Amino acid sequence: MVKLIEVDPADIPTERLGHRGRVSYPLIKSFLESNIRCAKLDFTGMEKNPAYLRTVLQTYIKSHRLPIKIFQAGGEMHLLRLDMDAKGEVNSSWGPQEEPTEGASGSLRDSEANPITSIEVERRFKQEKGETTK
Repeated sequence: MVKLIEVDPADIPTERLGHRGRVSYPLIKSFLESNIRCAKLDFTGMEKNPAYLRTVLQTYIKSHRLPIKIFQAGGEMHLLRLDMDAKGEVNSSWGPQEEPTEGASGSLRDSEANPITSIEVERRFKQEKGETTK
């Protein structure tokens, strides 16, 4: 059975103890220091799901505005340096072309909510009946 124990919210610790970037930081740092333009990631021995690791790495790259692109090709995950040309020379003046965005959801966040009426549902049903998603 679970017991409820009363605590003061001010007594609950709110800081994290060094978990941030424990996978992303060493991997990205070693990639940037290796002077490799494009590298395939080998996750042999990793306990984490590769899809999870891709999300973590992508978030780290975007939040730190690093000159790295992460992508998948042939079922393998790759890192590509955007600040390095084909000859392996680093362009020190590289800078992100855009500010990070919140994607499509960010542009719709402040829009006014419009209720969908039964008339609108019927109109969309007639218009989309029998169609398939591409």
